[in-house]
Order: sequence, then structure tokens, then C-alpha cells
Amino acid sequence: MAAFYQDLIGSSKYAYLIGIGGIGMSALARVLKYLGLQIAGSDSKESLTTRQLTQDGIPVYIGQNQITFEGADLIIYSSAIAADHLELRTAREMGLRVYHRAEVLSSLFNRAKTSIAVTGTHGKTTTSGMVSFILSELGKNPTCLVGGVIKNLGSNTLLGDPDLWVSEVDESDKSHELYAPSYAVITNLEEDHLDFYRDLKDLETSFSKFLKNPIDPGVVIYSDDDPTLKQVVLESGKPRISFGLSPKADFYAENIRLDSFGSEFDFVEAGLYATRIKLSVPGIHNVANALAALTLLIQLGLDPDEMREPLFLFGGAGRRLEVKWNSEGLVIIDDYAHHPTEVRASISALRRMGDHVTVVFQPHRFSRTQHFFKEFGTAFQDADELILTEVYSAGEKNPEKIGVDLIYQEVAQNGHPDVRVVDKNEITSYLLNRNHSKGIVAFLGAGDIGDIADEFTNRFKSLAAA
Repeated sequence: MAAFYQDLIGSSKYAYLIGIGGIGMSALARVLKYLGLQIAGSDSKESLTTRQLTQDGIPVYIGQNQITFEGADLIIYSSAIAADHLELRTAREMGLRVYHRAEVLSSLFNRAKTSIAVTGTHGKTTTSGMVSFILSELGKNPTCLVGGVIKNLGSNTLLGDPDLWVSEVDESDKSHELYAPSYAVITNLEEDHLDFYRDLKDLETSFSKFLKNPIDPGVVIYSDDDPTLKQVVLESGKPRISFGLSPKADFYAENIRLDSFGSEFDFVEAGLYATRIKLSVPGIHNVANALAALTLLIQLGLDPDEMREPLFLFGGAGRRLEVKWNSEGLVIIDDYAHHPTEVRASISALRRMGDHVTVVFQPHRFSRTQHFFKEFGTAFQDADELILTEVYSAGEKNPEKIGVDLIYQEVAQNGHPDVRVVDKNEITSYLLNRNHSKGIVAFLGAGDIGDIADEFTNRFKSLAAA
């Protein structure tokens, strides 16, 4: 267990982050700067995140085609950085101290007196965002790292007490196995990241390893609605508390009412009514996320009634059913959904916002497309119109020539009445020129489809102003 608490920062004065523009890397950069280190980093291209880091006093070198870490005594990289990356390879050849992002983050996280790890296949960004925002609003001064921008705070990071730590913990590359939290919140467990895992059983085995780590008190908060996850948690032997959408769970929701931009429900504890919760984020999946947050925070001694207002005020995380434009007749949504289960959940929520739902979907990774194309074939059934565009590679090679046509053919064979493939650069023009212009237009995917959402929104605003 001692390895979990190894101090990887040590006497380091200057940390350089390769791929600093990533959501997780930028959060770690801010935390390390807060702890007193000199920070700089590089990224392949300029982005809103790199510009914000620069404004925050963290130099960012764009291009990654030369060595710019002179003087750094600690090099940190993410899973997105290949082993033969110029800076990473050079740093190792020079004998510098080089660590993966998760190694450094977990070494800080595991030393906190109270540490909360939020992980799972879906919902971890929103759940960790809810936990972070409620703790902040109630004056608990947490340190938080979330995998998306909390809209209420305008950041993915809260810099506070290092002994009360909340982290969204990524399971995509088994790095969650490095964390030894006081409380582990697991939202669900479903087959994904099959570029890294062999199958669902391999993913279950990895979570079984993770569940050996929680200590002091080592409580696991988990979804009772997920039978796979439930079995893994039961086998762990850890202290456990469940949440869910049925009375089988320790904490559950009753009398749920969903509306266009939110929901409300009775929060029930061990069969006893606790309070009525109202959310400003839509969808039944966000009811589940709120249940996870409430269940966890009750373990920390918070009262459900004092959490009602912060939960209602919580505006969600960036690219999680984020409303880019809302006017009479048209709502533009940007959403991170990239797994068939997430797509179904998002479209279900979208259906309550408008009469006509147009979905623009960018598949994420060739490996995910190859594995899930049949599931994607039925995931869009509740969308009135579906626009598909080319696969976002996320750096993957494509020797088997996997393309968006796999999904298109499956959707068409399942009888969808209106599906087409449109080049990414032509999506905005297509949407502006089509006959139907009212209802919901939602951009879904984990790649750069959010840029097209912004482009369409800005073009529509200009036309509306004219």
C-alpha cells in the first residue's frame, strides 16, 4: 500500500506538461501551480484551454516540434502522448524524472485526509461536477479536478483544501487502479475502451483491482441499477452503499417528473422520504447522477435539505447537453455522448425539448466504431433526422479502413427514415440551407464536433441579428 503514497513531486521546482491542453492535464497544471511549482507545457495546437492557461500565467508552447522544457526537473505526459513523441522521448533520453499524469495526480490525491474518486463508464464528469459544486457552495473549500468545465464556475478545477479532494478518475487506460480513495463513487460499468481492454470481463477485473484500494473508511458508492457493477462491488467485500431508480437501492428516487430542461424527484433514504430535489439539467441519467452525488455527500455529513439549492443551481458541465442557443423555434445543443448508451440517454432527454430533433453525430475512434456499429444502428431511433460525419480518430491508426459507413448502413437497415452522411466542413452550410429549421439541433460526439456546434451557433446568431 505504501506505493500509493509515494511523493512523486519531491523537491521539484519546475514541472513541464506534454499535452497540457487536455482537460485533465490543464487541471493538473493549475493544481501544481497552486502548490507552488513553476509550470509550463506544450500542445499540438492552440485552443481555448491553452489560451486560458496562458492568461493564468502558465506558458504554453504550440507545435511540439522542438524541445521547450529547458530547466524543467519534472516531465508529465498523458495517455494521448505516444511513446515516440519528440519531447517525451528526449526527456527520457536525458534521464529526467518522467511520469504519467495519473501517477502524479494519484500521488497527490492519495495523501488527502478525505479523498473522493468518481469513476465509471458514463456520468462521471457530471457527478463529480455536482459533488464539487455542492461542496464549494456550502463553504467546504474542496480541491477538485473534473473532466469538463463546470459551467457555474467557468473552470474544470477548484483550488482549495488539499485534505478534501474530489477527482474524476479515468478508467479508459486502467489508471484508476492507482487511486486509493476514502470514498469511491462508481456510476456504472459497461463495455467500452476496447482499444485498451480485451472485453467487459477485462474491465471488470480492472475495477476489482481498483476496489482493493479504498481505505479510511473505504466506502464504495455504487449504482444498484447496474447488475455488472453490483456484482463487482459485492465481490470486493468493501463497505458499500447503493443508489438507484428503484426501492432496492439504499438511496433512491421516487415520483420522478422530467421536463424540457430539468427534472424533480423525491429523494428517499432507506424507505423514508428525505426531501424533494429539483435539477436544472435534463434527463433521467442526470437523476441518477444526482442520486450518486447526494448519497456520497450524506456520508460526509451533509444534510439533503442543505444540498437542494446547490443542486438546483448546478448548470451542468461543458459539452453535457450544453445549450448553445435557445430562441423561439430553435435550440442548439452540444453534447459529449459517444457511446451507444450515452447517445440513447441524450436523445431521450432531447425529445422533451422540442418537436423535431436533428442529431449530428461524429463517431469517436475507429476501434469504438468497429465494436459498437450494430448498437449505434438502433441508438438514434428517437431522432427525427440523423446527420453522420467522418470518424474522429483520436490518434488511432486505421489499418482495417473502418469508416462512418458502418454506422450509416446499420442505421438505414434498422429503418431510420432520415439519415445521411455529410462532410464535417459542410455540416453548417447543410443545416442553414435545409428546408426545416426549427426544433432541436444537437451535436454529439467526443471529438472536435463541438467546434462545428460553435460554428453553426455563431452563423445562426449572425443571421438572426441581420
